[in-house]
Amino acid sequence: MEKLEKFSRAVFFSLFCAIGIFSMVLAVLAPEWKNLYKIKSATKQSEQNNSKIEQIMKDHEELIRRINKDPNMLNRIAPATLGEKSQDHNLPAVEVTADTLAQAKSVLEQSDNDENLKVPEEEIPVWLQRVTLVRSRIVLFAAGAGLVLVSFVCFCAKKQNFTSKNKSA
Repeated sequence: MEKLEKFSRAVFFSLFCAIGIFSMVLAVLAPEWKNLYKIKSATKQSEQNNSKIEQIMKDHEELIRRINKDPNMLNRIAPATLGEKSQDHNLPAVEVTADTLAQAKSVLEQSDNDENLKVPEEEIPVWLQRVTLVRSRIVLFAAGAGLVLVSFVCFCAKKQNFTSKNKSA
């Protein structure tokens, strides 16, 4: 029976102490954990932006390769790029007006806004948002400290009564 009591005290001591320590650690490290989620999200966003830049660079290199291969292509692209009148009568005349520029700008802004509205895949969990509140951190730390104290006070090894052993000896 004494072994069962010692075993149960050890289990309860370990359990209460571990939960208390975990809650204190969570209270202390929760803001750092939240920052970790933000850093991961920013890293993913940077990788997406880098892939877009790489695609633009590939398109640019392809255009340069085509220009080097066919010099007449530069004569066809230059007027449209610079906004000049095309000298080649076989090409369609493209007139860029303020209205078409405004429409194109609104479409681009709308597509940018749609991309920005996308929620990152690694959103900060709701429980972590609650834990990072100052009140919650204080309560978690106090409760954890209380559990550690309770585990030491209530579940530590029994003190042997030396006075009763000395009397019987």
